[in-house]
Amino acid sequence: MKLIRCYTRKENLEPIRHKLFELGAPGMSVTEAKGIGKPMSQIASKDGEENRSIPQFRDRICIEIVVDDESLAEFSDALAAICRTGSLGDGKIFIIPVDDAIRVRTGERGIKSLY
Repeated sequence: MKLIRCYTRKENLEPIRHKLFELGAPGMSVTEAKGIGKPMSQIASKDGEENRSIPQFRDRICIEIVVDDESLAEFSDALAAICRTGSLGDGKIFIIPVDDAIRVRTGERGIKSLY
């Protein structure tokens, strides 16, 4: 199992929710987040000088979903396609191994706890 953690713009939430459940997502969690991606000080300005201002936080959301290994590419590719505009601030997607999961109500473990 893998945890997909996606940081993206707030306006992507509804398209992501629709697509993930269309693909059969077992569930998802969403939290509000603030983030700074690549610091603007590392990006050269048009005149060749580096921008030395302090980067500012941007309002984002964090979407988390746990999927089986076989579904990982389908879900992560769908997230990336929705979030990608080609502009700074499109976000990041992290893939994190999940050793186990437990459905508290029933005690089911592993993949059975997801679906």
